[in-house]
Amino acid sequence: MQRRTKPSGPAERSDSPKQARSKQPQREGRHPVRTVLKWASLGLGGLVIVLVGAGVGYATAMLKGLPKISASTFSNLSQASVVYDIHGKVIGRYTSSGDRQPIASVDQVSPFLANAFIAAEDKTFRTNIGINPLAMARAFVEDVTSHHIQSGASTITQQTVKLAVFPAQQRDLKRKIQEIALALKLNHILTKNEILTDYMNWVYMGDMGGTPVYGVQSASQILFHTSPKNLNIAEASLMAGMVNNAYLFSPYVFPQNAIARQHYVLQQMLRNHFITSAQYQSAINYPVIKHIFPAQASANTNYPLLMVDEITPRVVQDLVKAGLYSTTQQAFDALPTAGYQIHTSLNLSVQDHVDNVLAQDQLFGNTNQLIPGTKNKYDLYNAGVTIINNQTGGITAIGIGRDSPKDIQLDQIDHANIARQPGSSVKPLIDYGPAFNLHRETAGTWLPDVPVQYPGGPGQKPYAPKDDTLTWQGLVSVRTALVESINVPAVETLDKITPQVGTSYFAKEGIPVGATTINGQPTLVKSDTQQLATAIGGMTHGLTVEQMTSAYTTFPNQGTWRQSYVISSIDDRTGNRVYQVHQQVNQVFSPQTAWVMTNILHDVIYRSDGTAATTSGSDISTTFPGQYISGKTGTTDTQGDGWFIGYTQKYTAGIWMGYNNHERIPTAYYPLKFTLWSDIMKPLLTKYPANQPWPKPPGIVTAAVCADSGQMPSTLCKQDNAVYNEYFIQGTEPSIVDTAHVLVDYTVYQGKRYLATTATPASQVRTGIFINPPFKLPLSAPTMMDSQFVPTQPDPRGGTVLLAPTGGQLPSAINPPSNVNAVLATDGSSVTVTWGHVPGATGYLVSRSTSPSGPFVTIGGPMTQTTFTDSSLPPNSTDLYYQVYATSSQGMSDPSAEITVHLTAPTTGGGGTGGSGGQTGNTVGTPPTGNQSGGGTGRRTGNSTGSNG
Repeated sequence: MQRRTKPSGPAERSDSPKQARSKQPQREGRHPVRTVLKWASLGLGGLVIVLVGAGVGYATAMLKGLPKISASTFSNLSQASVVYDIHGKVIGRYTSSGDRQPIASVDQVSPFLANAFIAAEDKTFRTNIGINPLAMARAFVEDVTSHHIQSGASTITQQTVKLAVFPAQQRDLKRKIQEIALALKLNHILTKNEILTDYMNWVYMGDMGGTPVYGVQSASQILFHTSPKNLNIAEASLMAGMVNNAYLFSPYVFPQNAIARQHYVLQQMLRNHFITSAQYQSAINYPVIKHIFPAQASANTNYPLLMVDEITPRVVQDLVKAGLYSTTQQAFDALPTAGYQIHTSLNLSVQDHVDNVLAQDQLFGNTNQLIPGTKNKYDLYNAGVTIINNQTGGITAIGIGRDSPKDIQLDQIDHANIARQPGSSVKPLIDYGPAFNLHRETAGTWLPDVPVQYPGGPGQKPYAPKDDTLTWQGLVSVRTALVESINVPAVETLDKITPQVGTSYFAKEGIPVGATTINGQPTLVKSDTQQLATAIGGMTHGLTVEQMTSAYTTFPNQGTWRQSYVISSIDDRTGNRVYQVHQQVNQVFSPQTAWVMTNILHDVIYRSDGTAATTSGSDISTTFPGQYISGKTGTTDTQGDGWFIGYTQKYTAGIWMGYNNHERIPTAYYPLKFTLWSDIMKPLLTKYPANQPWPKPPGIVTAAVCADSGQMPSTLCKQDNAVYNEYFIQGTEPSIVDTAHVLVDYTVYQGKRYLATTATPASQVRTGIFINPPFKLPLSAPTMMDSQFVPTQPDPRGGTVLLAPTGGQLPSAINPPSNVNAVLATDGSSVTVTWGHVPGATGYLVSRSTSPSGPFVTIGGPMTQTTFTDSSLPPNSTDLYYQVYATSSQGMSDPSAEITVHLTAPTTGGGGTGGSGGQTGNTVGTPPTGNQSGGGTGRRTGNSTGSNG
């Protein structure tokens, strides 16, 4: 664009000669009033000189660093802001590419458009000096008197300077003074028509079809499909009105506002004699909105959703935070022209891999579900992903979700940035982590897993948490509770430390009360910090994948949380840094707490009973065998949300999976999150394998623990083979000898265990090791450990309960019978059971059951022979199970191996044909395993000489 320099005129000077006056000297005191006026005038003059000098000095300071401008400054229309990944690869550009077509002069636009801008924005444009002192004074008075400026003070020349030289548009006094100075200079450099041309090229016309549009040429083509030269009065006044607030007066977004503003512009054009009354009325009646064409969307990036959903909101927030703009809308408006260089923590190679994994429809199979209430709309089984570099806090990649196949309802939700119920994934963050840190619990602490109710709030029902399996284990260690994700112990823990204390750790982990998604949707609210349901993820709104992933980086960082970020820095078009991320850093847990928690969460993946261990062959432990990966699962009560957050020393990756409409996740789809995590992390774990053990901080000790109490092993605990080694924060290891294991005399009568009494036959009295729980078990809730608890009822045959042996030693046990066999008679009417002689035995008992799990009922004995014929077979049976016991003066042995007899036809009370006996092994308890310092030594079922009987 050719420019001509406006010639400058001669400097103004005064032609009036200086007049000298001859004054007669006056005697002092003759004219006191005149003397006072004289000195007052001198004083006032001095004050004016001082004030002028101060003003000049202040203005000089304000003008220090004033940018240099020339004609080319304004012909350089804009510079796109560019977003880079961590290695300098371009993610996207904020540009109006294809939508900014500059005009060369005002001759290329309709005179109605030029006059509409002047009437609406700067009525004195043709005659002012680049600024309008009267308008500025009026605006100052309005601001002082009403604190609200009703009339504009910036001229078109000033606005052109602001758009081209100060795209940040800071509203401080220094910037305003510099803007005025440059407007005065610009008025000498360029002609009025050239200034107006630049203004119409630089001005922001709004977002059209998802693209920021600058300049009247592009706006006219998009809105009316015509050159600005051909605009009529109605069209020109509409476009001139839009620039005052391109969003508020957008004909696409707020057509009524656009028309109201257009009418104002037309009134100003009429008032300033740019149009006649007839033209005004014709333009008012013209249906301009009906003549507007729809805006066509255009893309300026290969990562549109990433740019729109994740990067742009952060960029504009950071620019406002840096003080460059007053609002995020102003920051957004400036991006296509400000020329910012935006540097991020994202790694495009990892980002591409995440996107590719999520785009594999075959990975998700037939997991889509019909949306309730519709006939042919389906909901995708979708996912949100966040990967964070633990060492920096920078977000490496973001998985927004799956692309939508053609036959699926369009899904453009940012699943990494929506609040969903986190389920059990919060347990390490607000339950056990705080309890460890406060030394209220350890990995070896034993907690109840039984039906329990907690008082509800005013007008609320009692809270009764349940486990996913709907079974109860009675007593579990914290390690097992976390590894198997058992709910009741977690609620018990939060109740112990209080919800207020537990959830206060959320704030330290970057999730304070009032936290929101990037777009301002609520996540953690105050009521979540006051209820026990939060212990297992029962929250009002939930949390986002980024929030959860960021919180989990606390554990691999030795208890320190570093604020996560995407935007690391922003430079302006000249290379000056205008924003630098400054992370918040909190010491959330002690290094010892973080290490012990990480050790337990390793078991979640690599222990056979861990919730992240599957049998599908595609679980994490199979994909990355022997690596040091820890993590936690989360599933909501309704199974509408599935979570897994896993971490190594270098990376933490969080995944949420579910449906937008909260459909229940089928059980078969549940393990897909582990496959997805493995597929996503495979390149990173190939490049950075997690082969090195977690650095163990000082203050971690190993101690032997009684598996049923978390206390120091007693003699009985050792006899019961219930000892294992556990890790502890130094000073929290057990210091009290186990009191849970006790000796009890008991008997088995009609398949049930009772306390032995004086009426119990001596041959049926047994002595065993049992657990005396520290709480009363609900009678209506049998647990998986019932066989290990002390019987609660005496022998129903009467008598007084016998005292257990003293000395804390279990009497020597007699061996159970071996070589047991059972043969079905040829006619199927009886079964003959035989066994080998047991040294020291004074007699034998035979018991039978119709189920392999019991109950077993004594049907023969005591007897001295080693054979017994069962001739009273129960009716309607297809399988019978037998056990044999040896008795002596010291009690009764454990049961023999269980023998199964298969019948070819159901018995009818003594009939049947043929059969054979088989022998199976007796089931014993499972030792406590899964700790890194060594497992337990196999233990008995809760008694040493008895059995389930």
